[in-house]
Amino acid sequence: MSIYGYLNCHDCCQTLWLGKALNHGHSPSACFHIGTENDLPHWARTQLNQVLWKFLAEHTGHGIDVRLEHEMTDEMWGYREIGGDTDEGISFEAYLAGWPGLAAGGSLPEAEPGAAPDTAI
Repeated sequence: MSIYGYLNCHDCCQTLWLGKALNHGHSPSACFHIGTENDLPHWARTQLNQVLWKFLAEHTGHGIDVRLEHEMTDEMWGYREIGGDTDEGISFEAYLAGWPGLAAGGSLPEAEPGAAPDTAI
């Protein structure tokens, strides 16, 4: 049985689906993953990382949390989903459109020793 995770902003009634919660050992959620075992991990997905960083910046000071699906309330299931596949949701492309964070910082820094390369989706 798959268990899924969500990043929620309760002040703005928005949610970001994080994918399947994968656990290892005693940790309830060691990481989240969308797709098959052959798909890139979240940290290697450029657009997903951009969406996450925008969400965090946009909701600074708001009531945000990460919940597994069984912890979601009826009200939370009605939140607007970022990256969702319903008419009420907003696509990643539309969510990122015009976000100044995409241009912040200048050139890409060299990766830290031992870091995995940044791979586009």
